[in-house]
Amino acid sequence: MSFLRKLRKALQSLPDPLFRRALRHGVAPSHEHRDILQNLGVLNTVVDVGANVGQFALLTLRVQPKAVIHSFEPLAAAADTFRKVIGQNARVTLHHCALGAEEAVMPIHVTSRADSSSLLVPTLQPKIFPGTHTVKREEVSVMPLHLAMRADQITAPALLKIDVQGFEAQVLEGCSAVLDRFEWIFVELSFVELYASQKLAPEIIDWLHARGFRLCSVYTDAHSYLDGKMIQGDFLFRALRQPTDAARHGV
Repeated sequence: MSFLRKLRKALQSLPDPLFRRALRHGVAPSHEHRDILQNLGVLNTVVDVGANVGQFALLTLRVQPKAVIHSFEPLAAAADTFRKVIGQNARVTLHHCALGAEEAVMPIHVTSRADSSSLLVPTLQPKIFPGTHTVKREEVSVMPLHLAMRADQITAPALLKIDVQGFEAQVLEGCSAVLDRFEWIFVELSFVELYASQKLAPEIIDWLHARGFRLCSVYTDAHSYLDGKMIQGDFLFRALRQPTDAARHGV
């Protein structure tokens, strides 16, 4: 992230006491997602997969004041910073694990910029985005969503946010058992293989469409393009069907 972008985020954060506390730990909320979160209407549940150091959770606390947040972060250092940033907050639960298609222990490739770390091997990622090369590996716990939290903890309207650096298909597969409890899915997808064997945007779009989710919007910034071609973006999907009665009442 450029110095000017960091400075802009810091200045946006200063008026808010919660955000000021986060700045003391070098963390600013993901202000770039504010309009998206505001335009989803009132949310009761947010499942934040790939929480990193709490940027999205911080913003959600302010923009969605009724939402209960379940954040998932497998990296030990990031999870430790998340706890310092969020503090004791009854609306936020941090799950120190990764989500995937099945229960396992897997190596995660920790990159020099930790938010680019992935359970897949970085290939084009460090070439297109310098400073995101692998520096070490950690063993992390991986599990499907239904093993990490109960279905009745996902109360509609609910948002599933995924930012997992190429591991999106595996995360979604692991959410299949409870996917019908979500009205919204917000996921970062790529058009080029930044990580080995990752599923690309068209495949994920088709997969979600087959399960009743329609693509609503794609959000990008200047860093999403290379030579005028889109590399990646944040994709917003909405369920075509209404949430089940169980999901609406949290049962």
